[in-house]
Amino acid sequence: MGTAPQALLLSTIATDANDWHIGRFSLLGTMIRTAGEEMDPSFNLTISDYPTSDAERKLLQDNLSSGRYGQIWLIAPDLDNGPDAGFFRALEAAVKGGTDLVIARDHTDLGCCLLELKDCLDDVGQTQTFQRTWTDLPKDREYADPACAAIVTPCVVTGQNGGVQICRQRAEHPLLNFASMIPGHLVIPAHPHEGVIRKVAASQTVLLSSFSITSGREQTTAIVDEAEGRGMVLHHSTFHHFADYNLDVAKGAPDFVLDPPSTQTAESPALLNDIKDYVRSVVRYAQTN
Repeated sequence: MGTAPQALLLSTIATDANDWHIGRFSLLGTMIRTAGEEMDPSFNLTISDYPTSDAERKLLQDNLSSGRYGQIWLIAPDLDNGPDAGFFRALEAAVKGGTDLVIARDHTDLGCCLLELKDCLDDVGQTQTFQRTWTDLPKDREYADPACAAIVTPCVVTGQNGGVQICRQRAEHPLLNFASMIPGHLVIPAHPHEGVIRKVAASQTVLLSSFSITSGREQTTAIVDEAEGRGMVLHHSTFHHFADYNLDVAKGAPDFVLDPPSTQTAESPALLNDIKDYVRSVVRYAQTN
């Protein structure tokens, strides 16, 4: 018998009840596990915040370096409180060995630990943009939400938490090979201040784009990077495409979230069908590719 497929859903912060810790992505965990078990009943998903003890960190890094996980879903809400250097070297080794990586962070400098990635993941820090490293960052309202002064650039407003946005499919790709609600588009959760991602390499393909509701300009929502000799890297403009709060506002949010939520998906749950099918497609693609 073959080895059971292993996946990891990991945050870049230690457990903090008043932050976007991994417990706030429980619905995503269920979707990943269900999709994996549909293909192989022995599929195993590990869900964890970044460990705090030296022993647990070493175990995580050893598991990454050894290629234990076929796919890693990395939620990056850190702000100068992310993992130690050993984690990044282990993650690079994993992807170099063929592990597929899904990255989701958010606005401004959240997830800035990703700037530590080098080697086969050197492009991550350019694809995922950060205020501290974007020297010619535009200052217009494309990247600002005047209703929430604490949120600063780079940032794009696509709608309210609990609401949806309509994304345009920008490429023919197996990741998008399912029947969506609107042909040629995906309906996915919106967010008042998504991050900004950019194509920076020939190996990257823009999968989805949406529109800023403050400026009307098109913004990139998802990019897949399939460079030769390593695993896939799938970038998202925000982890709020997958957060419990954006799938079910009744799940709640940290107390620093001030934006008024929408009742759109609560009143019309079918609007979440595309994001569920998309997660299923990503899991299946990573498991078979």
